[in-house]
Amino acid sequence: GKSGKSAKGAKSRGKSSGDGREDGHEELFYLLPTACPNECITSIVTGDAFEFADSVRRCKANDESHMWIVRSDGSYVEIESAYDRGMCIGVDYRRGDAAPMLAETCYDGELVLKECDSDYGTEWYFTGGQLINSMCWGAGLSSLMTVFFEDDDGSNGNDETVVKECKKDLAVWGANDEAVLKADTFMFVNRLPEAPFAIDDVQAALEMAGSEANDVEGAE
Repeated sequence: GKSGKSAKGAKSRGKSSGDGREDGHEELFYLLPTACPNECITSIVTGDAFEFADSVRRCKANDESHMWIVRSDGSYVEIESAYDRGMCIGVDYRRGDAAPMLAETCYDGELVLKECDSDYGTEWYFTGGQLINSMCWGAGLSSLMTVFFEDDDGSNGNDETVVKECKKDLAVWGANDEAVLKADTFMFVNRLPEAPFAIDDVQAALEMAGSEANDVEGAE
């Protein structure tokens, strides 16, 4: 990302005004990356750059740094931090950046927490699963909010059961020649999913299940 490009300023509601409630109370949402079970997008960002470099973290119920206000103008949404009001998830661009910088930022750029009323970069089109940055699309790149995975070559020999860990950063990805993936899909929920327990090591559990199934087949 571009260090020092994003800076905090006066708190503002920004361009989008709807909050989804008619009683005047703001509804808070968790933003869940579909590819990263039990993890939330948080507004915990880095230093003066305000980058989402270490922001994908294990969800904490009722923690405002894990919660967001979704504001809509009927076409696009802004995703405002419940913890740091007036600051929204955006592409790291500001007026004056040249075309090569904008292209690079929209193609593969770290997202930042920036003022909601910034000129560009904080508006998204929500498809119901994917979040497409409207500025990048208007500039010529179909850029989706995304997460990435830790490098894993599947060396255990069974690619079908490889479970890759998510990296901790939040970014945009603008390649046009790729299909939409789980990594590009997000959920807005106002309560966290419930389960009887969390599986600490999914990969090991899948391997154990496969081993037990083979033992059963071998005994028949």
